[in-house]
Amino acid sequence: MHVLREEKGYTLVTVLLIFAVAAIITVSLVSASVSTFKTVKVSETGTQDKLNAEMVADEATALIEKQVDSINSTIANGTVMPSQLISMLQAAITSIQQQKNGKCSIAYKTLKDGTAPDGIVLGKVTITVPIGKSGKTLTKVMTLSTVSDVFQYTAVTPSNMYLYGSPYIIGDVNIGGNLYVSNYGNYVEGYTKYIQTYYPAINGTLTVKGRYFEADQQPVGTGTSAPVYNFYSWKPFGPESFSRYFSVAPVVKNRQLTVDKINVGDMITAKALGWPGNLKINSYDSYNIDKYGNAFGYDVTVSQVGSQPIKGNLYVGDDLTVGENKSLTVNGDLYVKDDLTVKGNLTVKGKIYVGGGANLNGVLSTGENQYIYIAGNATLSEVSALNLNGVMYVNGSLTSSGDVNTNGSIYVRGDADVENFSNSSGTLILLCDGNIKLANNNLYEDRPKVIDAYLYSNRDLFIYGIGSNLKINGGIYGNTISLSASRGKTVNEPIYDWFKIIIIGYKLEFQNPQPADPAKSRLTVNFKKDMILNPPKGIPTVNKVTLKEINTSVQ
Repeated sequence: MHVLREEKGYTLVTVLLIFAVAAIITVSLVSASVSTFKTVKVSETGTQDKLNAEMVADEATALIEKQVDSINSTIANGTVMPSQLISMLQAAITSIQQQKNGKCSIAYKTLKDGTAPDGIVLGKVTITVPIGKSGKTLTKVMTLSTVSDVFQYTAVTPSNMYLYGSPYIIGDVNIGGNLYVSNYGNYVEGYTKYIQTYYPAINGTLTVKGRYFEADQQPVGTGTSAPVYNFYSWKPFGPESFSRYFSVAPVVKNRQLTVDKINVGDMITAKALGWPGNLKINSYDSYNIDKYGNAFGYDVTVSQVGSQPIKGNLYVGDDLTVGENKSLTVNGDLYVKDDLTVKGNLTVKGKIYVGGGANLNGVLSTGENQYIYIAGNATLSEVSALNLNGVMYVNGSLTSSGDVNTNGSIYVRGDADVENFSNSSGTLILLCDGNIKLANNNLYEDRPKVIDAYLYSNRDLFIYGIGSNLKINGGIYGNTISLSASRGKTVNEPIYDWFKIIIIGYKLEFQNPQPADPAKSRLTVNFKKDMILNPPKGIPTVNKVTLKEINTSVQ
């Protein structure tokens, strides 16, 4: 009997232990569930608060857009002075702030008041919205600007865009005609050749007024005279096939293509300078200076001028050469009747007129709000970088085989052929009435060369990223845009004779398989938002206000 009582006692203890453990587990589970529930609720609340803040910011933005449309209608109906425009913008923002009082704060700051020679009116709008009771805020920064709206997008064309192979576009794309895509890039190596790669990537929004076409077969043409798009066999497709024909598919956005064309030729004509009609320089006369400090010469070099700055204007009856490691300073204007060559340092406090052509590198500076006018062609040579402080107007064509460092603008009436080109001192605006071609830039390198630039052409814009490897921080505009690119490594392999001794040629070899990462594209165009906050000298303006979102952040 004693043994039986002990067994019953052990059984009771065991049952009690089981109940205790079960109770502990139950309490833990209930506690964890409550904690998880609270976490989920907090997370849901935080997400909802952020969505509410975004909605408030979007509502404020819509009100600002409505006010901008009203202001632009007023501008279209009559002359509005910059000071009046700023007052209208300030009044509009104040009115919207009153409407949204308690939900958000809206601050306005004038960055440019239109009194400078470029005439830019630029304001910054900051919308700040509290995110619930988290202590965090959502901040949206936008600009109100009279800078031409062509510079508000990554890529714009009023006509067609051709994306051959795998170029990578980051930002907004606006196409007035058709969009053509292919997974075959093209390049010229004696004649047109092709590389199969991935389809293009557009990480941003896309507006196409026309239709979509693709060509997924090997092109059947090797000539160089016909437009390269004639060698592709194009077939239509729709947005439902985006995942197939884009390696990164864009978001389709319906909007009006209201981008204004820039009349580059007219702007060059308006800035045209000429040789003073009553001034004659005898080719037999030596270099001389008059009592007013103006200097005169025929063929002039820095050695003739000496080390002292010229107090007045400098008039050169033929050519002016500023050699390497030489410096010339002119406190007035510079007039060169024929050709200008700069390899050293040329500083002119006034305007520069060149009646012939110009071969430029080294350092070239004009005075504040002054400019350079070249009646002939301009060559930016590869000897060294051209550091340009000012705006340049070229009445002929431009050939560039070197770096240009500037936060300024170059206007070209003819074509621009650009190689081995970059910009590291701001943003270069290159505007042409003719064609722009970028080829042979940063050849066969694995790391991209960064070009801080906006490229504008009223004809055809063609950029290669096959042997080249480029990242354009800025944007592009062309009456027709063509981008051709591959991905990964490209090597220019030598071809030897039968005996493997003499090099008889070269052939491009490509990484195989091509990398899947779109960031490995050898041609990337990425919108540079801060260009609007720090517009380059000479950037074109329009007689209306454009709203552009710069950044949205949570802090």
